[in-house]
Amino acid sequence: MSKSLKIRLAEKLTLELPGEKAHLEAAPFRRTRYDQEELADARQSAVLVLCYQKNKESYIALIQRPKYEGVHSGQIALPGGKVEKTDKNIVHTALREANEEIGIIMEDVEVVGQLTEIYIPVSNFKVTPVIGCVHYCPDFILDKREVEELIELKLSDLTAVKELSETQITFPNHEILKTPCFNFNTKIVWGATAIILNEMRWMLKG
Repeated sequence: MSKSLKIRLAEKLTLELPGEKAHLEAAPFRRTRYDQEELADARQSAVLVLCYQKNKESYIALIQRPKYEGVHSGQIALPGGKVEKTDKNIVHTALREANEEIGIIMEDVEVVGQLTEIYIPVSNFKVTPVIGCVHYCPDFILDKREVEELIELKLSDLTAVKELSETQITFPNHEILKTPCFNFNTKIVWGATAIILNEMRWMLKG
């Protein structure tokens, strides 16, 4: 990743984050606030927004989950997962999970900050997005139990988005949800990942 982008990210993260404004624009149910009772037993987790350099362009690493019996089956996500007892802190969770899922070298990642925490009611997770940078293109090694495909998103494609698209999601119980989304070359990103990317987009565009 270019030094100028790392500096820009670090500078932006010292300012007030877009937070709820950016979240609301991408939230499936147009709701981002939850009271303490709803959050009382939420599980702590973290994801890594990994920025890296490839062919003189900056990218973010996304993953597609395999199909499985679960609420996030087949979805496009950021590498991450729940806090384990052995984790030193929330940043360590994000780095460890990314190491396990896509094979990044934890010690090579320079953490520049965090985006606004979000809550995912369907899986009862509170998620901390951690932004980290490496100055090369990692040799990604995918854990096939957790990751079906690596998706390399150009940062310029994210910041070029003028407004979000809309998609229709059909759940196993046949319930249909119309939700905001990103459409990156037919890859539909919605839900928590879209919320996080939208705050990143707002932050970078000012």
